[in-house]
Amino acid sequence: MGYKQLLSILFILVLVGSAIIVTLMIFHSKAVETSHIELKNELSYYATKAREFYWRPSALGGGNRSFAELTLSKLSMVSSNATGRFFIVGSPTKDEVVIGGVGMVTVGKDTTRAQVIVNEQNSTFQIIH
Repeated sequence: MGYKQLLSILFILVLVGSAIIVTLMIFHSKAVETSHIELKNELSYYATKAREFYWRPSALGGGNRSFAELTLSKLSMVSSNATGRFFIVGSPTKDEVVIGGVGMVTVGKDTTRAQVIVNEQNSTFQIIH
């Protein structure tokens, strides 16, 4: 083979290798972004259920304007699904509950962690990692 042909093969190999690396980086960022969105949607669902529990009278299985007796089993039948694992952070108080979630998508050693702080009026989302 001539010098030009070897140089052309080397150039093509570098080009293909670069394309593969860029594709993997894009896939990684999209997987993390999708995990954030899905986790936020699930936590939003749990926040809505927690607020329903807060307003429901205790005679109907609610908290009677308190989050204090709230458990995850009172919000949902399952604590994990294809999106992630969900749990109550700390102990709920009368006025506030914090619901956490860990995404199932693992990229390297990283997983998405998020939480929602729920009170009588609103929910505050936080992406932890």
